[in-house]
Amino acid sequence: MKKTFLRAALCLSLAASITSVVVSCSSSDVEEIIDGINGQTVDPNNFKGEIKSGNVVTLDATKTYKLTGKLLVEDGATLIIPAGTKIVADEGATYLIVDRGGKIFINGTAAAPVTFEGAANRPGTWGGLVILGKAPSNRSAAGTSTSELGDLTYGGTTKDDNSGVIQYVKIKNSGFKYNPSKEFNGLSLFGVGSGTKVSYVYIYDGADDGVEFFGGNVNADHIVVLGVGDDSVDWTEGWQGTAEYIYAARKKEYVNDAEPGNRGIEADTQDTDPNTTFGNGASNPTIKNATFLGNVKGSESQAMKIRAGSQGKFENIVLSNYATGVDFETDRTLAWFQGAAQGTSYLKDIRFEAIGTNVKAKNTAGTTVDLTAAVAVSTTATGAGSVSSLPSWAQGWTGVTSFTAADAGN
Repeated sequence: MKKTFLRAALCLSLAASITSVVVSCSSSDVEEIIDGINGQTVDPNNFKGEIKSGNVVTLDATKTYKLTGKLLVEDGATLIIPAGTKIVADEGATYLIVDRGGKIFINGTAAAPVTFEGAANRPGTWGGLVILGKAPSNRSAAGTSTSELGDLTYGGTTKDDNSGVIQYVKIKNSGFKYNPSKEFNGLSLFGVGSGTKVSYVYIYDGADDGVEFFGGNVNADHIVVLGVGDDSVDWTEGWQGTAEYIYAARKKEYVNDAEPGNRGIEADTQDTDPNTTFGNGASNPTIKNATFLGNVKGSESQAMKIRAGSQGKFENIVLSNYATGVDFETDRTLAWFQGAAQGTSYLKDIRFEAIGTNVKAKNTAGTTVDLTAAVAVSTTATGAGSVSSLPSWAQGWTGVTSFTAADAGN
């Protein structure tokens, strides 16, 4: 292949500095970049292994990629996935993981989202997407830890770290159980920084959580989670980002599971020490413009489980079809939300629909605490946009045209 070294070098420089837009180079330029470094290629029929540091690999949207094992994007490597690309994962511990310092650009569009799904087409057949960044985790004073998925170091001190772009992507059939105590999620974000873009993500028919934040400062918007086996949105380890425009629901066909995973939100600060001050300190995200639909069955029928010392600010939230709307846990959590400085501004415009108990709280002695005064209840909140129905922004690119509380089950 004929090379144009200067042009390739310029494109590589642009690729290293991009945020929401990948490159303004043609596909031939990208090929020159790949070939000009060390010629790494990938096999669409055996998509696994490592994208080595220094390489930029761009997939071909006209091909279907068969993920046959773990695919690692190393520190210093870049994976670009164009709009309309489809990746089908073999059953088992097959997953895509981006190491600290690596970058992924999932460049889906509303008209042509990128799709990941399991070949077996049932919940829990493959892993999911795992992104590691350099933003803080509170599991150590250094702000770092080891990921439970992939066993790699994540975290650090770079709150605005940039791992790339994840936009207009559909993730189906994730949640493979790695071992008896570890399950993959749809999208796992370990110490991911605010320089990373996460927008328009649809996770469905999975066996564990939809999205889980392990520390970091990443923001996310326009998230749809339908029919996962555990929590729709989960966080721990001092996550301090913002998530807005979330539509999450249980699916009626999963209601009769023996122990249906059902929480809309499960909020932690850190599993081993709810009083930690390491890294970012306590989890303290902002959640706004969100709708959570559940069902009343199972021991986890709580729309928002605020536990293990987590803080947070919640605004314009619709909670529907749960035994409990907001369930507080641990004395530290109670004290924070009862604080005079917070008042109802930290639980603002919360709308309860078909909820057994709107607010439930107990201290560690098992004594019930009245926190109803800490919640500013609204009867007009719209949540994700259409109260309990699927909002217009979630239609089309997801392939779902409508969803209501009746589809979530009772």
